[in-house]
Amino acid sequence: MKHFNSLALVVLVALPLTAAAQDAAPSLPPPSQATEASGAEIVTIRLKDGSALRARIVAEDERSVKIVTAGGMAMEIARESLDRVERAGENGTRPSDSNYTRLLFSATGRPLRKGEGYFSDHYVVFPGVAYGLTDNISVGGGLSMVPGLGLSDQLYYGNARVGKQFSERLAVSGGVLVARGGDGETDTLGLGFVTATLGKPDKSLTVGAGVARTVSEEYYTTYSGGEWRGDFRNQASYTPVVMIGGTARLSRRMALVSENWLVLSEDFKLSEQPFAVGVRFLGDRLTADVGMILIGEVIQDGFPVPWLSVTYHFGKSR
Repeated sequence: MKHFNSLALVVLVALPLTAAAQDAAPSLPPPSQATEASGAEIVTIRLKDGSALRARIVAEDERSVKIVTAGGMAMEIARESLDRVERAGENGTRPSDSNYTRLLFSATGRPLRKGEGYFSDHYVVFPGVAYGLTDNISVGGGLSMVPGLGLSDQLYYGNARVGKQFSERLAVSGGVLVARGGDGETDTLGLGFVTATLGKPDKSLTVGAGVARTVSEEYYTTYSGGEWRGDFRNQASYTPVVMIGGTARLSRRMALVSENWLVLSEDFKLSEQPFAVGVRFLGDRLTADVGMILIGEVIQDGFPVPWLSVTYHFGKSR
Protein backbone atom coordinates (compact mmCIF):
# COMPACT_ATOMS: atom_id res chain seq x y z
CA MET A 1 0.00 0.00 0.00
CA LYS A 2 2.81 2.39 0.95
CA HIS A 3 4.59 1.58 -2.31
CA PHE A 4 1.41 2.24 -4.29
CA ASN A 5 0.85 5.64 -2.66
CA SER A 6 4.46 6.66 -3.39
CA LEU A 7 4.23 5.46 -7.01
CA ALA A 8 0.87 7.12 -7.59
CA LEU A 9 1.97 10.44 -6.05
CA VAL A 10 5.09 10.52 -8.22
CA VAL A 11 3.05 9.53 -11.27
CA LEU A 12 0.82 12.67 -11.10
CA VAL A 13 0.58 16.38 -11.87
CA ALA A 14 -0.05 19.87 -10.46
CA LEU A 15 -0.01 24.19 -9.97
CA PRO A 16 -0.95 27.88 -10.88
CA LEU A 17 0.37 31.27 -11.98
CA THR A 18 -1.21 33.92 -14.19
CA ALA A 19 -0.39 37.24 -15.83
CA ALA A 20 -0.79 38.55 -19.36
CA ALA A 21 -0.28 41.81 -21.19
CA GLN A 22 -2.28 43.20 -24.09
CA ASP A 23 -1.28 45.91 -26.55
CA ALA A 24 -3.38 47.68 -29.11
CA ALA A 25 -3.13 45.89 -32.43
CA PRO A 26 -1.08 47.87 -34.94
CA SER A 27 -2.63 48.55 -38.32
CA LEU A 28 -2.18 46.02 -41.11
CA PRO A 29 1.15 46.63 -42.83
CA PRO A 30 0.83 47.99 -46.37
CA PRO A 31 2.08 45.96 -49.33
CA SER A 32 5.19 48.15 -49.40
CA GLN A 33 6.37 46.38 -46.26
CA ALA A 34 6.90 43.25 -48.32
CA THR A 35 10.17 44.79 -49.43
CA GLU A 36 11.09 45.86 -45.88
CA ALA A 37 10.41 42.36 -44.58
CA SER A 38 12.50 40.68 -47.25
CA GLY A 39 15.36 40.23 -44.78
CA ALA A 40 13.16 38.57 -42.13
CA GLU A 41 13.14 34.82 -41.60
CA ILE A 42 10.65 32.81 -43.64
CA VAL A 43 8.49 30.63 -41.41
CA THR A 44 5.69 28.13 -41.88
CA ILE A 45 2.47 29.34 -40.25
CA ARG A 46 0.01 26.53 -39.54
CA LEU A 47 -3.64 27.34 -38.87
CA LYS A 48 -6.11 25.31 -36.82
CA ASP A 49 -8.13 24.46 -39.95
CA GLY A 50 -5.11 22.48 -41.20
CA SER A 51 -3.88 24.99 -43.80
CA ALA A 52 -0.34 26.42 -43.89
CA LEU A 53 1.35 29.58 -45.16
CA ARG A 54 4.99 30.35 -45.98
CA ALA A 55 5.58 33.93 -44.92
CA ARG A 56 7.58 36.49 -42.98
CA ILE A 57 6.24 37.93 -39.70
CA VAL A 58 6.34 41.75 -39.76
CA ALA A 59 4.38 42.53 -36.56
CA GLU A 60 2.53 40.69 -33.79
CA ASP A 61 0.77 41.25 -30.49
CA GLU A 62 -1.43 39.24 -28.09
CA ARG A 63 -4.40 39.30 -30.48
CA SER A 64 -3.01 38.91 -33.99
CA VAL A 65 0.00 38.25 -36.22
CA LYS A 66 0.74 40.31 -39.32
CA ILE A 67 2.60 38.62 -42.13
CA VAL A 68 3.82 39.13 -45.67
CA THR A 69 3.57 35.96 -47.74
CA ALA A 70 6.31 34.75 -50.06
CA GLY A 71 4.23 36.23 -52.92
CA GLY A 72 4.21 39.70 -51.32
CA MET A 73 0.64 39.69 -49.95
CA ALA A 74 0.08 41.39 -46.55
CA MET A 75 -2.26 39.51 -44.20
CA GLU A 76 -3.46 39.64 -40.58
CA ILE A 77 -4.18 36.38 -38.71
CA ALA A 78 -6.10 36.26 -35.42
CA ARG A 79 -4.27 34.45 -32.60
CA GLU A 80 -7.30 32.22 -32.01
CA SER A 81 -6.94 30.85 -35.57
CA LEU A 82 -3.19 30.23 -35.26
CA ASP A 83 -1.99 26.72 -34.43
CA ARG A 84 1.79 27.17 -34.44
CA VAL A 85 4.76 28.78 -36.15
CA GLU A 86 7.51 26.53 -37.48
CA ARG A 87 10.88 28.14 -37.99
CA ALA A 88 13.46 26.89 -40.45
CA GLY A 89 16.40 24.89 -39.15
CA GLU A 90 19.69 24.09 -40.80
CA ASN A 91 18.21 21.06 -42.51
CA GLY A 92 14.69 22.23 -43.21
CA THR A 93 11.55 23.11 -41.30
CA ARG A 94 11.97 23.13 -37.53
CA PRO A 95 9.23 20.93 -36.03
CA SER A 96 7.19 22.16 -33.08
CA ASP A 97 7.04 20.15 -29.84
CA SER A 98 3.90 18.08 -30.40
CA ASN A 99 4.07 17.02 -26.74
CA TYR A 100 3.21 20.57 -25.69
CA THR A 101 0.65 19.53 -23.03
CA ARG A 102 3.10 17.47 -20.95
CA LEU A 103 6.50 17.55 -19.32
CA LEU A 104 7.79 14.02 -18.66
CA PHE A 105 4.53 12.90 -17.07
CA SER A 106 2.89 15.95 -15.47
CA ALA A 107 0.62 18.29 -17.39
CA THR A 108 1.70 21.74 -18.49
CA GLY A 109 -0.76 24.62 -18.41
CA ARG A 110 -1.41 24.21 -22.15
CA PRO A 111 -4.68 22.40 -22.95
CA LEU A 112 -5.12 19.85 -25.74
CA ARG A 113 -6.86 21.41 -28.71
CA LYS A 114 -10.17 20.08 -29.99
CA GLY A 115 -9.77 16.96 -32.09
CA GLU A 116 -6.17 16.39 -30.99
CA GLY A 117 -4.93 13.54 -28.82
CA TYR A 118 -2.05 11.25 -28.08
CA PHE A 119 -1.20 7.69 -27.19
CA SER A 120 1.68 7.38 -24.71
CA ASP A 121 3.64 4.46 -23.32
CA HIS A 122 5.90 4.77 -20.28
CA TYR A 123 8.43 2.02 -19.61
CA VAL A 124 6.65 -0.09 -22.29
CA VAL A 125 4.21 -1.45 -19.65
CA PHE A 126 2.23 1.71 -18.80
CA PRO A 127 0.16 2.87 -21.81
CA GLY A 128 -2.26 5.79 -21.75
CA VAL A 129 -4.38 7.95 -24.03
CA ALA A 130 -5.76 11.51 -23.96
CA TYR A 131 -8.15 13.42 -26.24
CA GLY A 132 -9.29 17.04 -26.56
CA LEU A 133 -13.09 17.28 -26.51
CA THR A 134 -12.92 21.05 -27.05
CA ASP A 135 -10.11 23.61 -27.15
CA ASN A 136 -10.45 23.84 -23.35
CA ILE A 137 -11.56 20.39 -22.11
CA SER A 138 -9.74 17.07 -22.39
CA VAL A 139 -10.00 13.60 -20.84
CA GLY A 140 -7.52 10.75 -20.50
CA GLY A 141 -6.64 7.52 -18.79
CA GLY A 142 -4.15 4.69 -18.56
CA LEU A 143 -3.50 1.20 -17.24
CA SER A 144 -0.33 -0.62 -16.23
CA MET A 145 0.33 -3.95 -17.94
CA VAL A 146 3.04 -5.49 -15.77
CA PRO A 147 3.65 -9.13 -16.80
CA GLY A 148 2.75 -11.66 -14.13
CA LEU A 149 0.15 -9.46 -12.41
CA GLY A 150 -3.57 -9.97 -12.74
CA LEU A 151 -5.90 -7.19 -13.86
CA SER A 152 -6.99 -6.49 -10.28
CA ASP A 153 -3.35 -5.95 -9.26
CA GLN A 154 -2.56 -3.37 -11.96
CA LEU A 155 -2.44 0.40 -11.47
CA TYR A 156 -4.95 2.41 -13.51
CA TYR A 157 -6.06 6.04 -13.66
CA GLY A 158 -8.42 8.50 -15.31
CA ASN A 159 -8.36 12.29 -15.49
CA ALA A 160 -10.25 15.30 -16.75
CA ARG A 161 -8.74 18.71 -17.38
CA VAL A 162 -9.97 22.24 -18.19
CA GLY A 163 -7.53 24.85 -19.49
CA LYS A 164 -7.10 28.01 -21.49
CA GLN A 165 -4.31 29.41 -23.66
CA PHE A 166 -4.50 33.10 -22.74
CA SER A 167 -1.61 34.10 -25.01
CA GLU A 168 1.47 32.59 -26.64
CA ARG A 169 3.29 33.09 -23.31
CA LEU A 170 0.63 32.10 -20.77
CA ALA A 171 -1.59 29.03 -20.33
CA VAL A 172 -3.38 27.75 -17.22
CA SER A 173 -5.23 24.50 -16.60
CA GLY A 174 -6.68 22.53 -13.71
CA GLY A 175 -8.39 19.23 -13.18
CA VAL A 176 -8.76 16.02 -11.25
CA LEU A 177 -7.04 12.66 -11.44
CA VAL A 178 -8.06 9.38 -9.83
CA ALA A 179 -5.70 6.38 -9.61
CA ARG A 180 -6.36 2.97 -8.13
CA GLY A 181 -4.44 -0.20 -7.45
CA GLY A 182 -4.94 -3.47 -5.61
CA ASP A 183 -8.59 -4.43 -5.36
CA GLY A 184 -9.80 -1.04 -6.63
CA GLU A 185 -11.53 -0.18 -3.33
CA THR A 186 -8.46 0.56 -1.22
CA ASP A 187 -5.11 1.99 -2.22
CA THR A 188 -6.97 4.80 -4.02
CA LEU A 189 -5.57 8.23 -4.81
CA GLY A 190 -7.40 11.35 -5.93
CA LEU A 191 -5.68 14.59 -6.96
CA GLY A 192 -7.05 18.06 -7.55
CA PHE A 193 -4.50 20.26 -9.30
CA VAL A 194 -3.82 23.47 -11.19
CA THR A 195 -0.82 24.22 -13.43
CA ALA A 196 0.47 27.28 -15.25
CA THR A 197 2.98 27.53 -18.09
CA LEU A 198 4.89 30.75 -18.75
CA GLY A 199 6.94 31.39 -21.87
CA LYS A 200 7.00 30.39 -25.52
CA PRO A 201 7.00 26.71 -26.59
CA ASP A 202 10.77 26.70 -27.22
CA LYS A 203 11.55 27.85 -23.66
CA SER A 204 8.98 27.73 -20.88
CA LEU A 205 8.48 27.31 -17.13
CA THR A 206 5.64 25.26 -15.64
CA VAL A 207 4.61 25.43 -11.99
CA GLY A 208 1.85 23.56 -10.27
CA ALA A 209 0.23 22.67 -6.96
CA GLY A 210 -2.46 20.37 -5.75
CA VAL A 211 -3.80 18.26 -2.94
CA ALA A 212 -3.60 14.47 -3.06
CA ARG A 213 -6.22 12.40 -1.23
CA THR A 214 -5.14 8.84 -0.55
CA VAL A 215 -7.41 6.11 0.81
CA SER A 216 -5.75 3.03 2.26
CA GLU A 217 -6.72 0.12 4.45
CA GLU A 218 -5.39 0.43 8.00
CA TYR A 219 -5.44 -2.05 10.88
CA TYR A 220 -6.67 -0.73 14.23
CA THR A 221 -7.33 -2.21 17.67
CA THR A 222 -9.83 -1.44 20.43
CA TYR A 223 -10.08 -2.63 24.01
CA SER A 224 -13.55 -3.85 24.93
CA GLY A 225 -14.95 -6.36 27.41
CA GLY A 226 -11.57 -7.00 28.91
CA GLU A 227 -9.89 -7.94 25.63
CA TRP A 228 -8.22 -6.36 22.62
CA ARG A 229 -9.99 -6.59 19.29
CA GLY A 230 -8.59 -5.74 15.88
CA ASP A 231 -10.15 -4.92 12.54
CA PHE A 232 -9.46 -3.16 9.21
CA ARG A 233 -10.97 0.14 8.05
CA ASN A 234 -10.40 2.62 5.25
CA GLN A 235 -8.36 5.67 6.19
CA ALA A 236 -8.19 8.89 4.13
CA SER A 237 -5.30 11.35 4.25
CA TYR A 238 -4.57 14.62 2.44
CA THR A 239 -1.13 15.71 1.21
CA PRO A 240 -0.11 19.01 -0.48
CA VAL A 241 2.00 18.54 -3.62
CA VAL A 242 4.13 21.10 -5.47
CA MET A 243 5.68 20.65 -8.91
CA ILE A 244 8.04 22.81 -10.95
CA GLY A 245 9.49 22.03 -14.36
CA GLY A 246 10.13 23.35 -17.81
CA THR A 247 11.41 22.83 -21.33
CA ALA A 248 14.22 24.38 -23.39
CA ARG A 249 14.86 23.77 -27.09
CA LEU A 250 18.40 22.50 -27.70
CA SER A 251 18.33 22.00 -31.46
CA ARG A 252 16.01 21.31 -34.37
CA ARG A 253 15.13 17.82 -33.13
CA MET A 254 15.97 17.91 -29.40
CA ALA A 255 14.70 19.64 -26.27
CA LEU A 256 15.60 19.50 -22.58
CA VAL A 257 12.74 18.63 -20.20
CA SER A 258 12.72 18.80 -16.40
CA GLU A 259 10.04 17.87 -13.86
CA ASN A 260 10.54 18.11 -10.08
CA TRP A 261 8.26 17.23 -7.16
CA LEU A 262 7.85 18.15 -3.53
CA VAL A 263 5.39 15.87 -1.69
CA LEU A 264 4.76 17.84 1.52
CA SER A 265 3.79 15.02 3.88
CA GLU A 266 4.24 15.16 7.67
CA ASP A 267 7.45 13.14 7.46
CA PHE A 268 8.81 15.25 4.56
CA LYS A 269 12.43 14.50 3.67
CA LEU A 270 14.23 16.19 0.78
CA SER A 271 16.19 12.99 0.15
CA GLU A 272 12.91 11.21 -0.72
CA GLN A 273 11.68 13.77 -3.26
CA PRO A 274 11.89 12.99 -7.01
CA PHE A 275 13.76 15.36 -9.35
CA ALA A 276 13.76 14.41 -13.02
CA VAL A 277 15.52 15.56 -16.18
CA GLY A 278 15.41 14.18 -19.71
CA VAL A 279 16.01 14.80 -23.39
CA ARG A 280 13.05 14.91 -25.78
CA PHE A 281 13.56 13.76 -29.36
CA LEU A 282 11.11 15.57 -31.63
CA GLY A 283 9.31 14.25 -34.69
CA ASP A 284 6.25 15.50 -36.52
CA ARG A 285 3.93 13.14 -34.66
CA LEU A 286 6.22 10.92 -32.60
CA THR A 287 8.25 12.08 -29.59
CA ALA A 288 10.51 10.10 -27.28
CA ASP A 289 11.71 11.13 -23.81
CA VAL A 290 14.84 9.58 -22.30
CA GLY A 291 16.08 10.66 -18.89
CA MET A 292 16.48 9.86 -15.23
CA ILE A 293 14.69 10.39 -11.92
CA LEU A 294 16.97 11.49 -9.11
CA ILE A 295 15.93 10.48 -5.58
CA GLY A 296 18.61 11.00 -2.93
CA GLU A 297 17.99 7.83 -0.91
CA VAL A 298 17.80 5.70 -4.06
CA ILE A 299 21.05 7.10 -5.45
CA GLN A 300 22.81 6.29 -2.17
CA ASP A 301 21.87 2.64 -2.64
CA GLY A 302 22.57 2.42 -6.36
CA PHE A 303 21.77 4.42 -9.51
CA PRO A 304 19.21 7.01 -10.66
CA VAL A 305 15.85 5.63 -11.81
CA PRO A 306 15.77 5.65 -15.65
CA TRP A 307 12.87 7.27 -17.52
CA LEU A 308 11.62 6.16 -20.93
CA SER A 309 8.48 7.37 -22.66
CA VAL A 310 7.20 7.35 -26.25
CA THR A 311 4.20 9.37 -27.44
CA TYR A 312 2.31 9.30 -30.73
CA HIS A 313 0.14 12.33 -31.52
CA PHE A 314 -2.93 12.40 -33.71
CA GLY A 315 -5.39 15.08 -34.78
CA LYS A 316 -6.23 17.38 -37.66
CA SER A 317 -3.69 20.08 -36.80
CA ARG A 318 -0.69 17.78 -36.43
